[in-house]
Amino acid sequence: MGQTIYGLDMFHYAVVVQDDEKDLKFGIPERIPGAVSIKVDPKSEQTKFYADNGVYDIFNSMGDIDLEAEMADLPMSVQKKIYGHTEENGVSFGSADDQAIHLAFGFRSKKSTGGYRYYWFLKGLPELMPIESKTTEDKADPESAKFKVSFMPLQSPKGKRRWKAQAEDSETFNGENWFNQVVYDGSAFATDTNTEAIGLGK
Repeated sequence: MGQTIYGLDMFHYAVVVQDDEKDLKFGIPERIPGAVSIKVDPKSEQTKFYADNGVYDIFNSMGDIDLEAEMADLPMSVQKKIYGHTEENGVSFGSADDQAIHLAFGFRSKKSTGGYRYYWFLKGLPELMPIESKTTEDKADPESAKFKVSFMPLQSPKGKRRWKAQAEDSETFNGENWFNQVVYDGSAFATDTNTEAIGLGK
């Protein structure tokens, strides 16, 4: 029986607290409600080596990894954390001195055979969000928020140069607690436990 992937929910983000030669730490994931769509575009460059009058070998090198998520809204409280905005008496200010955080981004999609496929993209820097709106006509036409992030491999030895984690529900894997932590190491998902990861991303 074939399998298809459809649907989308459970947008989460988490702060990359530390990613260097000394350690790798993530904050506790927080949910962003209202997932609409997502597109991940990992680019690679190919170099061809010619010998014996033809292509003898091909080498791939990783390029940009761009993620674009569309959601019902990105709450101002989340924008403040992600982009480093300041708040004064209920007014949020964006400044040229703001420092956006590096973050991980996760979500899941349904499987036609049951269960879900889960994703974590491990370290990215978000772009500033565009603002789009238009006047109301005969009926309401809500505007969604578009959130763009450029991802890169982890630098810490613990991260093993990884940029993505994905898994799906099966007889040997249970993703019920996938969003409790950023998953950068699969050792906690031992096949004999069939349970959630413990102690990752903290």
